[in-house]
Amino acid sequence: MKIEARSLPRKIFRCHAKLILPGRSPLSCRTMDLSLSGLSLFFSEQLKAGQACTVAFEAPLTGKHVPVVLGAKVIYSILSGTDGFRTGVQFMQLDAANEKIIAELMA
Repeated sequence: MKIEARSLPRKIFRCHAKLILPGRSPLSCRTMDLSLSGLSLFFSEQLKAGQACTVAFEAPLTGKHVPVVLGAKVIYSILSGTDGFRTGVQFMQLDAANEKIIAELMA
């Protein structure tokens, strides 16, 4: 059964992150919110829906910052103000460790 990304609760989650696109150097972005199935980012460029990417950030857990690297695909990328695009990505095949980290961030 496929879970619609919007059917899961979201939590505000703001931090600096890196967006990695195939064939490009890592690019800076900011996270906006998080769910168990995806992440909303603020990014300077518009991306195509379906674009594969990787998102990397440090999760603040139990007094330390844990590196997180997640494979994802772009679901939407819409102009938001004059500085960039709100971009929604859906996680692809989370491993158990990253699934645990995301669940802890959602708690």
